[in-house]
Amino acid sequence: MLAALAVLAVSGSALAQGTADQAVTSAQRKKKGEPRPAWHDSTAIWQQRATTQTLGVGGDFQSKDPYYDWVFYLRPRYYFWENYTSSFSVRGQLAGNIEFTNSDTTTQRQQFEIQDTIIALAPEHAFVKHGEYLTDLTLSLPRFVIPTSRAGYESGKILQVGLRALLVQTFPLREGNDWLARGFVAFRGGYDYQFARATVPESSTLDRLRMDLNGHLVSNDQLSGAALAEHSGVLHAIVHGDIYQDFVALESEFGLDPAYKFPLPAVNPVCIDTGCVQPTDVTDPQRLAVTTYLDIYAEVLTFQHALKVSFGYENITGQLGAGGERRNFFWSPDAKLYLKLEFQPDFLVKKPEEGVHVRGEPRTRVADTRPRL
Repeated sequence: MLAALAVLAVSGSALAQGTADQAVTSAQRKKKGEPRPAWHDSTAIWQQRATTQTLGVGGDFQSKDPYYDWVFYLRPRYYFWENYTSSFSVRGQLAGNIEFTNSDTTTQRQQFEIQDTIIALAPEHAFVKHGEYLTDLTLSLPRFVIPTSRAGYESGKILQVGLRALLVQTFPLREGNDWLARGFVAFRGGYDYQFARATVPESSTLDRLRMDLNGHLVSNDQLSGAALAEHSGVLHAIVHGDIYQDFVALESEFGLDPAYKFPLPAVNPVCIDTGCVQPTDVTDPQRLAVTTYLDIYAEVLTFQHALKVSFGYENITGQLGAGGERRNFFWSPDAKLYLKLEFQPDFLVKKPEEGVHVRGEPRTRVADTRPRL
């Protein structure tokens, strides 16, 4: 018995020493294995934008209307379920902006405007996830756009319902190197249907006197003669390259946003005491309108990846200008330079795991919701 106790004591001492040596490693493994918060990838964004003409960039005269604003985004997420390859979450976007110049986009100087709100359910699955290779598909289905902006609800919009799909393919460029280590290409596509109170923008608060064909003054609440978009789509390509490690990158997103407008009612003959006449009408009215989309920016990750600083150039504009002229895909009166700060607080709670590059993790951004013409 004494011999057995002696052997157990020596073995216990050795095990205790081994346990002490492995304590830190076990703690590190436990910490590394901790799941990220259920609200991970939620972000808050502050963006400053100014038209290129306001900053004096570009030789060709574009517009007399200077524009500079701040835009605030809150993009929350909550993951109901996720594992190594798949997840299911709810995502949203709340946004607002303040315009500081005397532009014609707002009624008052430095007026704060709430933008439309987005809510979407987002299933995501990584079909391939091996080393530097990732094939990831995220759906926003269904996706609801609620017209919380003044321009939205006052024009007669009720609700926009649709879907988005983001397919990402990452791959190594110079594997193991600090410079140009990896990149990805992606496709963003989508469709939306607009529910509205009328085919043209109308406001119940507007009481404007107009003259009818009989020369009588009538009250009218129509804001514009152009019809609202009934169907709209998104067709974008994305190209991304990591310039230095996981800290500096370049990215470009470009494509087309087609919109098919509500049909206008047929013009009926107008009859007065002297007879009837058929008003002049467009025989084949064009219902298709296209917005061109270009966004190029450089980004830098700081503060343990919790803060992303981006500097970029965007040209999101109608393919046809107000005078019917065709606008350039790369340059227009709507072209802007911007500086964006994007804060992701979950990285302060749990740091990115070592050996797993942050940009390669499956991650989906709620599809872009900047205003379309």
